[in-house]
Amino acid sequence: MALFSSAAPSAPPSGVDDAYDSNGQEAREREIEGGGAPSLRLSVTDPQQIGEGRNIHTYYRIDVYQTGSSTPIASVRRRYSDFQWLFQRLHAERPGAMVPIIPHTQAVQMSKRLSEELIEERRGHLARFLRNVQIHPELEGVPSLSAFFSPNAEAFEAAKKAYPASGMDVASLLAEEDTNTTTAAKVSEKLKHFFVKATVKVKAARGGELEETDDGAQMEAVAHYLNELDVHIKTIVKATLYLVNVSRESSTNMHDLGQSLFGLHQLNHPESANNPYVVDSELQSNNTSSSNYPSIKSISNIFSSLSAVHKVKYDEHQLKVGSLIQELEWSIKSARLALKRRKNAQLTYNTYLQQVKNREQALDKVVKAADMSAQPANSDGKVAELQKSIDTTREAANNARIELDVVTQRVFREMDRFKLGVDVELRKLYVMHARVERDYSEQLDCEWRKMLNPPSSGGDISGGAKDGVGNSVNDAEEMQMI
Repeated sequence: MALFSSAAPSAPPSGVDDAYDSNGQEAREREIEGGGAPSLRLSVTDPQQIGEGRNIHTYYRIDVYQTGSSTPIASVRRRYSDFQWLFQRLHAERPGAMVPIIPHTQAVQMSKRLSEELIEERRGHLARFLRNVQIHPELEGVPSLSAFFSPNAEAFEAAKKAYPASGMDVASLLAEEDTNTTTAAKVSEKLKHFFVKATVKVKAARGGELEETDDGAQMEAVAHYLNELDVHIKTIVKATLYLVNVSRESSTNMHDLGQSLFGLHQLNHPESANNPYVVDSELQSNNTSSSNYPSIKSISNIFSSLSAVHKVKYDEHQLKVGSLIQELEWSIKSARLALKRRKNAQLTYNTYLQQVKNREQALDKVVKAADMSAQPANSDGKVAELQKSIDTTREAANNARIELDVVTQRVFREMDRFKLGVDVELRKLYVMHARVERDYSEQLDCEWRKMLNPPSSGGDISGGAKDGVGNSVNDAEEMQMI
């Protein structure tokens, strides 16, 4: 299936371009379908709103470029819900993979739903999601990616209809496990499987043990590591965000302080409010007893400048440090979802084992009843039917065990990459934090020095000698005088 149309589509999604050059389609598919460093890059841009009222939807344009080129070789348009569909399908097709998270930014109110801020936030999240999917080694060749990037709108809609993005209720369970079976007998069999699985879940929730693989102990260690990591990361995030938010609080408080000091200045010197040509030196010369200190107006201006620096510093922290914290939290959520998928595979395996056990018990009852019956031959058909059902379910259990092993090994590979990624992200986070602190500490220090070295005093108001770190030796005496 072709992934792209060569022409940029209009919203809603376009159809197939008849003039599309199909040379190299398969190569592009392999590159875009995940796994390693691709020679193609993706961008999500140009959100367009289609519809009216509550039926309005935003379509995002996805462009595909050759690395180093600024001209897209293909484009499609997709809605936010289409990305969510892809997210769910990636989990279903590669259970145990740490699928990149799409942050949930739902807006209930129509005004917020249509706001440029929300649309832009989603655009950035969706672009990051697609790029991370593209380079994810466990998501290479996933069928849903071909459907998602198909320029054929009908083909994509058919894929969404075949695999609807919904909760795991009975209907979606039937659709997900086998969408091509419609006979009453097969539907009945799936319903039985569903209810047996519900019973197994209840048993596990009440502390009952599930049948495990040989890697069960190692998987428990993975779950324990993730729980411990989550505790530490929550503490780290809370403390780091506090440090980031200090700049915002400082900015607000210094702004308020500057405003109040300026109001006090106007109260004491009403002539300055009516005469803009009155300068600080003139006001300060009227009060020779405090000529070594900056005027209230000067201090007010300094605090206003400090407020502005802290505000810019906070914005820089949010951009560089806050985004890294978010990605770290999303990585942990992704890891938890991977373990949840592995648990689902384990439940499926145990469900089939329970079904085998239930049917063996039913067969035993039929055989015993036949032995006691005057016409045992009448039970031969029932015995054969149950035996066939047992054989089929046992085969399904074996396949579920194979799938569980595959998912387990995928989780182990993902956890190895995850641990390394967390280590790198944490170190990167605090290097970025240190750089922001360093860059803005110089600006803040410059503003504070203006208060210590007012132009009229000709030097530091503390005066006297300095100690080894530049502090005045008279600071203690000055504090006692105050």
